[in-house]
Amino acid sequence: MTEHESSLRWLASRGRPVARPTPYIGALLATRNAGTIRVLPWFLLFGVLALVAGIAHAQLFGATASLPAYAVCFVAQLTMWRAVRSRQRELAKHTSPWPGPPAKPLDGWFTASAVLAYGGGAALAVSLLPAARAAGWLTLLGMSALCAGAILTSFLRAPVLAEDEASFAVYRGLLAENLHAASPSFAAVPPLLDVVTHRLPPAYGPWLVAYVALVVVTELVAYVRGRRPLPPGHYGDPLPRGTAVDWSPPEAR
Repeated sequence: MTEHESSLRWLASRGRPVARPTPYIGALLATRNAGTIRVLPWFLLFGVLALVAGIAHAQLFGATASLPAYAVCFVAQLTMWRAVRSRQRELAKHTSPWPGPPAKPLDGWFTASAVLAYGGGAALAVSLLPAARAAGWLTLLGMSALCAGAILTSFLRAPVLAEDEASFAVYRGLLAENLHAASPSFAAVPPLLDVVTHRLPPAYGPWLVAYVALVVVTELVAYVRGRRPLPPGHYGDPLPRGTAVDWSPPEAR
């Protein structure tokens, strides 16, 4: 799917189908996509750093099935963040400072998901696991929290990219999406692998499943809330009256 098609589908999915987005909104929506060549160096860099950190963690606390999963999550999160912020910085060079209100802060459901992921995970580790295993998981949770905190700070402190009310609404929608690069689920889900591989006490399984379910559900609610319809405004050239929006993927045409 081309960047243009992706932009049209993004707008249509939020109740604003257009034949062509305005030039600025098109450039803003293009920040969602990054070519493989642009992403690959960062993927390799973060991959090497995650590998070194993973080896050090295994030597200190022992190898677990969840450790590689955490490493993959770190690399995916940081690569996604770096790709988007790189394109946002390029667009910011050609954007005048936004004179309007700041973008909406963190959604309450996303915050609840983060509190459950890190606070709940720490409580489970301390209360149900042997000291050595608890220390290992707490370290991974701490690394995940640092990673997520850096991503959230970067996105929330970035300048607003907008030139009118319509582009500001698009920016807010993109910000709600981009914050999920710091997904709390990335911190909560990997330990399930330790249950599957029987590396955790049997009594720990039901508690961990309930914990993961709470984190995933609350973050899913935050994601759905972030996909609310865009307010009225000029988002691009309108479609001719009666034109149906084509939702089929390009391969199926």
